Amino acid sequence: MSNFDFEPSQEPTFADFDGKTRAEIKELIATLQNSHQLRYKLMNLETWALAETMDQFLPGFWSRFLENRRTALKQFIEQKRHSNIGTGAPCHRSAKKTERTEAENLPVA
Repeated sequence: MSNFDFEPSQEPTFADFDGKTRAEIKELIATLQNSHQLRYKLMNLETWALAETMDQFLPGFWSRFLENRRTALKQFIEQKRHSNIGTGAPCHRSAKKTERTEAENLPVA
């Protein structure tokens, strides 16, 4: 027997709805899924347009951005690993840390 003392929900389940209501719910879910997919595709397009525009103003911008992002991610993971050492969380071997000077991160004209 369960130690939890709760009352079951009185809300109707999907199986309790009639055929017309089920069809409407399925249609709404499909519409939301389509909207989500279109939004995701639009965000990808906007990101590509931004990168293309920045590359026109600063050639090589996108590749430098990705390299800086990769370096920042490595540093973030390294910091997380070091902060987990005292907590008893599993600690993995650290990857070789690559540090770039501030001058290396600046765009080349």
